[in-house]
Amino acid sequence: MPHKPRPQSPSPDDGRTVRARVLGPEWVTFGVAAAVVVAVVGAGILVQRVALPTPPQAALLALRAATHLERHRLVDSTFTLGGSTVHGRCVQDWFSVGGHRRRGAALRLDNGFVLLAVPPHTLVSSGGTAAERAASPLVLMELGGCPRVLARRLETLAQQRRGLTLRGGRLYFSLKGTRVALTLAPSTGAPLRVSVTSPAVRGSGRIRFIRMTPGLRKQLAGGFSSRSAAAGD
Repeated sequence: MPHKPRPQSPSPDDGRTVRARVLGPEWVTFGVAAAVVVAVVGAGILVQRVALPTPPQAALLALRAATHLERHRLVDSTFTLGGSTVHGRCVQDWFSVGGHRRRGAALRLDNGFVLLAVPPHTLVSSGGTAAERAASPLVLMELGGCPRVLARRLETLAQQRRGLTLRGGRLYFSLKGTRVALTLAPSTGAPLRVSVTSPAVRGSGRIRFIRMTPGLRKQLAGGFSSRSAAAGD
């Protein structure tokens, strides 16, 4: 009676041969390339961490505060200057000056003082007290929490990683001859209070962000239209 051949198990070499045939040379090349990419990316991340240290806490908080300022075009403020306390609002908007629409800021105080600042050449004020008229326009805009004035300086210093001091929840920095201190909210980093010191005057107060609405914008624009037109004459 003839014997049936016994089935033989494939040898390890046969398995490797089969896998090599199934994968093919192009898949082997892809696998090598993927491994190289992973290694390069990993090395790049390692080099980045070593070469680019984490920004200091003051710089991170400055960027967060600048973000809050940039998000809002209207800031409500109450500050003390020259021994008197005033309430004001600073609006960042488009103004018509000399027949051209330009971005600028307007600060209005409850005692009638109005300051209009539209780069590059428009800076006019009217009303108010003698102390307000004599004060630096920059100091008034800082105390009024005018958004772009403070935000641009914070962004510049944060990017340069210099000129910022964080102490006791307050962020200190300099701006064109003035020393500014912002008190930040612990949870959000939003500016809550501002103090300004210059060679001529000192002032401090609180600031609060207000959501701009079409009606509020129209109301505010009406008070500044005549002054912006006069500035262009």
